[in-house]
Amino acid sequence: MVALNWGDLVKDAGESASGSYEPLPDGDYDLKVIEASSTTTSTGKTMFKITCEVQGGAYAKRRIWDNLVISPENKNALGIFFSKMAALGVSREWFAQSNPSNAQVEASIKDKFFRAQVGSRIWQNEKRNEIKKYYVVQNSVATPTADVASAAPIAAPPAPPAPPAPPAPPVSSVPAAPTVSPF
Repeated sequence: MVALNWGDLVKDAGESASGSYEPLPDGDYDLKVIEASSTTTSTGKTMFKITCEVQGGAYAKRRIWDNLVISPENKNALGIFFSKMAALGVSREWFAQSNPSNAQVEASIKDKFFRAQVGSRIWQNEKRNEIKKYYVVQNSVATPTADVASAAPIAAPPAPPAPPAPPAPPVSSVPAAPTVSPF
């Protein structure tokens, strides 16, 4: 086993050894849910905690977290929950028809890709990221969920152009030989 030189490791880590990091800049990101787990809030509500990872760009592999809380007493909050789930590819119909367990909901959103607007807020005197809007992708256009109607839709990236057609074979000036029927 190789002995570690802790002095060199601390020196190489520089300021990152403090454990702090800069939040993502505010903006729209393509995300993937890499973890989903259910828990109960301090007020007794069901909550799904998700860990998302940025897909591509300068911030690829960076993570952001969100909590999706079910508030049965509040129709608006329920609408927001189901809108976010729709952005994750899980429809209201699926919930109504399958009456899923928490484990089934967790499985249905894990590994889902979606687009979101990431913002920031101050929490315990630190700037932290939060997902401000989830975009539902329909017909190649992402539109914001019902929780914030003021955002403009974001167009999905354009499809790459079709490859050019192969060149036609050269035309021969030699006449074709006649075919003879064996009958």
